Amino acid sequence: MATSAHCEVLSTLLRTTTVVLDTLDACLWWAEDEISQAMNRHPDHADTLFHSFLLLTPTHTLMGTEFVFRSHCRELLERVAAGEDTRSGTAAEVCCACHDISLVTPLSSPATGLYFRMWSHAFPDQPMFGSSLAHHEALEGSTIDDLEAIARRKLGVSHRKLGEIECVGRHHGQAVRCPYAHPIQETLPLTP
Repeated sequence: MATSAHCEVLSTLLRTTTVVLDTLDACLWWAEDEISQAMNRHPDHADTLFHSFLLLTPTHTLMGTEFVFRSHCRELLERVAAGEDTRSGTAAEVCCACHDISLVTPLSSPATGLYFRMWSHAFPDQPMFGSSLAHHEALEGSTIDDLEAIARRKLGVSHRKLGEIECVGRHHGQAVRCPYAHPIQETLPLTP
């Protein structure tokens, strides 16, 4: 017989699971939309961008926030279009890390400058908090450069890269001339 404590545990589990699944569902839609926008910006790389979906995985709980995850996706898709390495951390990932660190300890001036720099790169349409980025850049620019390189390297995801792309010649159910499509060989019936 279920006790009220068991019912409460199950209810909490169901609520938590629902929130997680709703967030993942939203991330799927945001990723697809960012791919569509990237394909419009870079039509010469549309097929590669179409096949980049698996790169667009949330790496932090804050990526359940639309503008954070979209920025993460956008930066990775821009790297794909430019033929750049997709493994290093994105500006959004650096912002998430700076956020977490700031909850535990005050950020130094260079670390604050890094947070501001990454915020302005990742979220140019979002209001900037705190003091001026220009102030930190003027005082700590080269140190911020070093911190950015370290943060992007440490936040890198080693398996976040395009592998061999296989395509069946259909994108979202539509027949396409994708350079990654393998010719389909029809099997002829055997005759006696």
